Amino acid sequence: MLMRLRLWRDRHEKARSLYGSIVTQARSRRFYARWGVPDTADGRFEMILLHLVIMLHRLGREGQAGQNLARALTEAFAVDLDDNLREMTVGDLAVPRHVKRAVGALHERHVSYGTALAASDDGPLTAALQARLEAVGAGGGLEAGRICAYIRQVSCRLDVLPGAEVLAGQITWPQIDGKAREAQPIGG
Repeated sequence: MLMRLRLWRDRHEKARSLYGSIVTQARSRRFYARWGVPDTADGRFEMILLHLVIMLHRLGREGQAGQNLARALTEAFAVDLDDNLREMTVGDLAVPRHVKRAVGALHERHVSYGTALAASDDGPLTAALQARLEAVGAGGGLEAGRICAYIRQVSCRLDVLPGAEVLAGQITWPQIDGKAREAQPIGG
């Protein structure tokens, strides 16, 4: 019983660390200042979802251990969203409804972006990104092609990482603002 508790705690620590690196990467200034993503709560939410989907997609290839970490990562997302909504003084009765809607949006993006990533060309992914970002207020300056190229780069980088590194929750994100971002080691 104690061993199961330790495994659960370890998996959730990895998920929180990984989620923190996802949020940090999704908040890179270049997305907003140069690539036309709206610097709003909705725009930042879409970028977090995009990075989460890429990571969940990669974890899906790691069998049961990957599914367990993916579940913990989704829980970390839901807890963070819950905390942020409460900080923004959303009423206690409305928070669960917002969290449920956000997790549903994550699932919807997982399906649509996953299908687009599987396509041999960038057309479906660019179209999916453009549709989502225009829905949250991106204007004519949106660089969906650049974001798509970045997503392909991230996906390729994650694909070549050994499963043990992915399951350890320690990945290095590609450069955007001038330096690569790494997930922090667990316990260090």
